Order: sequence, then structure tokens, then C-alpha cells
Amino acid sequence: MATGGWLRIAAARVSPPTRSSLLRGLLAYRWLTVAWAAAVYAGVQLTRRGQADAVARPLVGYALVAAAVAFTGGLSLAYRRHPERLVQPVVVLAEITLGTAMLLADNWVHGSIVHPNTLPSVWVVGAVGAVAVAGGRRAAVVTGAGMGLARLVGLLPYASFGRAVFTGVSTVILLSLSGWVMGYLLHRLVEADRSISAYRAREEVARTLHDGVLQTLAIIQRRSADTELVTLARSQERELRDYLFGSPASAAGPGFGPGAEAGPDAAADGADLATGLRAAARRAEQRYGLDVQVVLAPDLPRSAPDGVALRLAAAVGEALTNAVKHGSAAKATVYAEPTDDGGLFVSVKDDGTGFDPATATEGEGLTRSIRGRMTEVGGQVEIDSRPGRGAEIRLYVPAAQHRGR
Repeated sequence: MATGGWLRIAAARVSPPTRSSLLRGLLAYRWLTVAWAAAVYAGVQLTRRGQADAVARPLVGYALVAAAVAFTGGLSLAYRRHPERLVQPVVVLAEITLGTAMLLADNWVHGSIVHPNTLPSVWVVGAVGAVAVAGGRRAAVVTGAGMGLARLVGLLPYASFGRAVFTGVSTVILLSLSGWVMGYLLHRLVEADRSISAYRAREEVARTLHDGVLQTLAIIQRRSADTELVTLARSQERELRDYLFGSPASAAGPGFGPGAEAGPDAAADGADLATGLRAAARRAEQRYGLDVQVVLAPDLPRSAPDGVALRLAAAVGEALTNAVKHGSAAKATVYAEPTDDGGLFVSVKDDGTGFDPATATEGEGLTRSIRGRMTEVGGQVEIDSRPGRGAEIRLYVPAAQHRGR
């Protein structure tokens, strides 16, 4: 698939069936609008033939309309063989060129501004839609504005400056707004397609794990005499079931594996930071006997969008786990407050053995479950630790991420 130059195939981010349906819808729109443009032009030319206000250059008009019909027919043939060709740069640029030429020549063909409709009618919106698919929202808005300016230029020789500007600016706004709407719809379609893909992937994982891991955990609970092992198996089974069969929110940060200590309690209200942090502390106390004190600033925001609270709670859970497993900590303090710039700051400080961050090798828990989660929300991680003096994990999320995008 060619993406050349300034064009990037935005539709490539959706699944092939969705992409094909999107391009087919644009093709159907082109056929409906080009048929309307041809009918309106033919009607104007025939009804005014021989009259004083007859079409000045009817053959040129027919040639341009025929070119639009032929171009749309060519797109239909291309779609049957390779749908992606409809948004290749050369095809998109050709459609923009043809639509711009029709807008420029509209009043020249008719000989005046007094006629029912523009020569291409709303067929040119199809070109803006193609740019939205191929290049995204901004490219579509710019293209719509450029084609609208072509309409303005074509009006100047036949209308007063004020009328030309008013009509031309109206066309600029119409086509630019069409590009913005199409780009926005494509963006939402990409998000919906991604959500569906994630759901299907989780369903596939559920089918794969249900008869294996879940049954193994159930057997451990029934047959093991180790109370701690039974408790851990029961907890992991519950969290795995919550992730596989529970609410969609749990998919953003599963409660099993690295960072498990955030748990389903945090996932139950993923936007509530205080609830998530307290749930992570409670699970660390229940599982490891760690004495955790949670201190929250009075002005700490209750909610944070885009999974920020969920990921912060999961990262805190992993930090508490590391405090016990690697630092043999007995006590820890979780502190959270808003920063001066409107972001969020969360600290996990323990009384463990500590380590030297400059020489220690980071494990999977710190790299993936803490740094990885913070990276997902545009945050940062700092580590302050010395041998024999415990460790402090500091998590920062900037205001832009905290307030949502």
C-alpha cells in the first residue's frame, strides 16, 4: 500500500473488513452525488437552451461532468480489485484536482452566478473524505479549505467582491467542516475497532486459559495443605476471572501477574484514585502482612481520566510487592497529592533493606509494571534508595494526562 509523501493511510489503523466497508461507503456516496450533479447540470442546460441566460459553454460542462462520472467508474473498478487503491496518493490527488477544476470552472461554464447548483454539486466532498481516510483530520480540513478557495476564485469575475467573498467563505467553511467531521468519525471508528479487537483478543485468551490455568488454580485450592498457597491461588483465580469475564475496565490493567496488587477492587472504580490506592494497600497487607499507611492530600482529585488512576494504583501495588519481596520491608507509606501544575504525585516509601539504583538491575516488575504503566499515561518514575535505608518510588503524571486528552 502506497503512503507516499504527506499522505499516511489513516484507514490502515482499522481492521481490513472495516476499512473495506469505509471505502465502499465513500464510493457509494460518490456515485449518488455525481449522478445528482449530472442530472442538475443537464436539466439547467436543456431548460435554458436558446434563452438569454443559457449555459455559456455547455460542452465544457458536459466534459467536466463526464470526467467526474468516468473517474467515479474508475474508482469502482479499482475497488473491486484492490480497495486500498482508492486512497493511494496519486488517486486522491487526481480527485482533488478534478474537483478543484470543476469548482473553478463552474461560473465560467454557466456564464454567470445565476444557476441552481455548482457544477460538481456536493461530489467534491468525496475528495475531502478520501483525504480524511488517507491523511487524517488535519489534511482533510486543509483540503476542504483549499477547494473552497477555488470556488471563491471562480466567483470573482462574475460577482461583486462582497458576494464572492461571502459565497466563497461559506464553501470554505462547508468543505472544511466536512473534512473535520469525516476525520473525527474515522478517529472514533479506529477507537471502536481497537476496542472490539481487544475484546475479541480477551475472549480468545479466556477460551485458552479457562480449561488450563483456572482449573489448575482450583485444584491447588482443593488439594494443597499450605494455607498461604491456597490463599494466593484463590486470589489469583478471582483476579483472573475478573479480567477474563468481568467488566471492560479490568482489561486496562489486569489484576494478575506483575502489579497484581491493584486487584479487582481498583478496577471496579478505575477512575477513583483514592479507592484504587487503598485497595492496593489492603491487598498488600492481606497477602504479605505489610503494614501500609495511606496518606492522601485533602485536595487530591477524586477522578482521573484515561485509565490514569487504574495504572497508578497498579504501579503502587507492584511497588509494595517489591518492598516485601526484594526489600523485606515491614512497613510502607503511600502518599498522593496534586502537583502545583495540576498533575498527580504518588510516593511509595518503605523501611526495607534498600538498594543502590545506580548498580542494581531492574527486574520485570519495576520495568514493565511500574515504568511501563507510567509510560502509557505519559508519566515518570523516580527511585530514591540507599542500602540499609529503604526505598522510595515516586510517580509523576503531568496535568495534560491527568485532565484527559
